[in-house]
Amino acid sequence: MKRILVLVLAATFVLASFAPMTISQSQTNWLSVQSVFDITGNASLQNSQPLLTGHDYNVTMQISVPFSQGSSQFALKLNQTLLASGAQYWYVKTPSYAGYDSSTFSPGSSQVSFTQVQGTVVVSVIFGVPLSLTLETAGNLTRHLAVMNFDYVVATVTGGSQVGVLAATVEDQTIQTYLTTYQQKSTLISSGQIDPSYTTVVNGILAQAQALYALGLPDQGTSVLNIITPSSFPTPPSNTTSTALLAGVVVAAVIIVVLLVVMIRGRGKQGFATGVVTEVQKELAILEVTAAKYDKALADRLQALRNKLSETD
Repeated sequence: MKRILVLVLAATFVLASFAPMTISQSQTNWLSVQSVFDITGNASLQNSQPLLTGHDYNVTMQISVPFSQGSSQFALKLNQTLLASGAQYWYVKTPSYAGYDSSTFSPGSSQVSFTQVQGTVVVSVIFGVPLSLTLETAGNLTRHLAVMNFDYVVATVTGGSQVGVLAATVEDQTIQTYLTTYQQKSTLISSGQIDPSYTTVVNGILAQAQALYALGLPDQGTSVLNIITPSSFPTPPSNTTSTALLAGVVVAAVIIVVLLVVMIRGRGKQGFATGVVTEVQKELAILEVTAAKYDKALADRLQALRNKLSETD
């Protein structure tokens, strides 16, 4: 019995040594980025920077193949939502790589293949990011949603196992404008441009803007953020109750404007919009009277906001 067991184990070991090797995504990543160049913006990007819709890119990557397998190939596949930019997608930078065969290579295809030979090959891919990638339309409402962990190049071996991926966040200009504005407005207190006593108010406005951004409405979020200006927050009165009241006035005004924007965009009906504008103007007029008791500059700011809304009536 012992001899039989030894023979079985030996046979198992020998057969395993001849079995084809497989690599799962969790075991390795053959792909690494060497450079990302924004052709449209004429700028080199860091790996952590997002891709922008409407821009063309030239990404140079290195593929490190850990072992040879003559009967196997590995393929590089570009995400099918991406667009062609120029005559072809792919450019081989190291044509001396033993697994590269120029006669069968199809640079104009979204997918190219190499024979799996141990070594390193450097490849560039040029593509465009469509404007529609971050947009979602529902009725009259268009949402702008960043795409996180967007796989733009995937490497697989014969049999379908994934051995590498290049991923990035994709944003559009509207999203980037919001994020830049948010960063600027969120530092106005720490930089001393707005009195710290308004921290609760400013944080409330920032939260309202973030809520709109999370709903896919960065443009409306930017409009709310633009309320946060040093001139809108004068030196507060010494009385704590008055300060709290002013804070309530500002937050109330912001909430009203946010609701107005969302309702008008969501319904898209002129009659409904006109009715909402009228109600908002009434509420702002009441707030103006309250604010005027404590600070004329704030009252003037609310009046200017009400007058601006009159333009949509």
